[in-house]
Amino acid sequence: MGKSDRRAAKEWAFEQAIKRRMSRDPGWRVLVGGTRWLCPYCGEVGVEPYREREAPRDILRHFVDRCPEWAEGKGTRFNHVDLQARARRLEREEALRADPAWRVADALGRWLCPYCAEPTAIRWPTGDRDAPPPCAEVEQHLKGCQPHQDKHRPHSVEALCLVVDDARRHRELTAEVRRHIEQDPAWRQASPDGRWICPQCRQAVPEVDISTDLLLASIAPGRMARHLAERCGTRAEAPATPTRPKARDEPTTQRNLQRAREIVQKMLPAEIPHAEGYDLHCVYRPTESVGGDFYDAFALAGGELAFVIGDVSGHGLEAALIMTMVKKSLNLHAQHHRSPAQVLRRTNLDINADLDARTFVTATYAVLDPRSGSLVFARAGHNKPILYNPRRNPPVRHIDSKGMALGMYQGGLFDKLIQETELRLGPGDVFVLYTDGLTEARNPAGEPYGLERLEAAIARTHGDLGSHALADRLLEDARRFTAAAAQDDDIAILCLGALAPPRHA
Repeated sequence: MGKSDRRAAKEWAFEQAIKRRMSRDPGWRVLVGGTRWLCPYCGEVGVEPYREREAPRDILRHFVDRCPEWAEGKGTRFNHVDLQARARRLEREEALRADPAWRVADALGRWLCPYCAEPTAIRWPTGDRDAPPPCAEVEQHLKGCQPHQDKHRPHSVEALCLVVDDARRHRELTAEVRRHIEQDPAWRQASPDGRWICPQCRQAVPEVDISTDLLLASIAPGRMARHLAERCGTRAEAPATPTRPKARDEPTTQRNLQRAREIVQKMLPAEIPHAEGYDLHCVYRPTESVGGDFYDAFALAGGELAFVIGDVSGHGLEAALIMTMVKKSLNLHAQHHRSPAQVLRRTNLDINADLDARTFVTATYAVLDPRSGSLVFARAGHNKPILYNPRRNPPVRHIDSKGMALGMYQGGLFDKLIQETELRLGPGDVFVLYTDGLTEARNPAGEPYGLERLEAAIARTHGDLGSHALADRLLEDARRFTAAAAQDDDIAILCLGALAPPRHA
């Protein structure tokens, strides 16, 4: 056999070996963008374009002519996972160079992620085609980007440009609001609890706190601008005080309130599920106008206990209907996701499109594993939970965690901010959730009950009360404080107590 024949036979043998390896080893079938084959030895693009029928021969040509690591099959190879990650990085680099949706920045030069549509800390001259893309920084951002982790589709360049334009208009409106604050005292008016009174709709805006000069100069102007752009539907010519409804409207109003009461009563759980070693109890006191406070507790398939407390902005029939929608969505997602943060993310996506710009929902959702004593919760803009145990130091403490109200943003910022916190409950620990109707309840002099009184009322029990008695004691303490003063918000309280050492599985 001549030299050329021996060479042809050797190449044929290599091609057959490549075919066999490709049929059983996924590390030999990694493609970049579906058209470029990635070499498992050198980790570089070895065949472009990739054609399945000609692949073994093209791959052999790469091995022989260009691959420095092949060594006739004796070289060290990348594993499949690393090679896939490399392929994704190359695809991302290509997108950063060529795809307009990956080259959007805001007016401050901050790169916008196509998945969460949020400006990042990445600075990159997207208009400069020769500037190297910041691949490492982008990959680091995507590791914490929840929409990307959930495999959402990236936004189009048109949608991202709308986000940039909206941010520009918001900055301009914020600057205008700052000028009004400096020049017009009407823009610095606050309610007794420090909430800004909008001079346009003449209503106290719950999300705008101007109780201190620092807040008025820093956070408040942006929130005022957002209120004016998205939530304020009443112009300056509206009356300064609400007019009394006409007599013919009163029967309709009463029927709506009665319907709202019926909805709320139906949605409250008939009984609270039992968890061995733990005592869970909830109380609810509605106002005459029926607010949107709610609570729920239900068992999960794995033997865990889930519970939630929340508050819908507004009152009456609309708040009751929104409460129903939120609870149903939350219960549905709780059956499929054990993560409280994920349940709230899914619920936020469900309800966002159905809420108007003035409506939002705060909530805290928690999951207890009675076997280990693990309590995991996430807080969507709701009041901070209180953990009490007279044998701990300090005996009363707040459990802080990040999160914003449901219904304010469809995703992106909400998904990024929501945070889970895990506690290990021991004997004597009491976990207390409540709505702001409790701390904002006012006495005849207009003084709020406040967080300090709530903590003192908890501490006065010395840990001697069960959850049922503790919740009732707190409600009674608030009732005595307010005396005969009329209240404009519901009160809901939820107490979870650890009665005995948790049983480890």
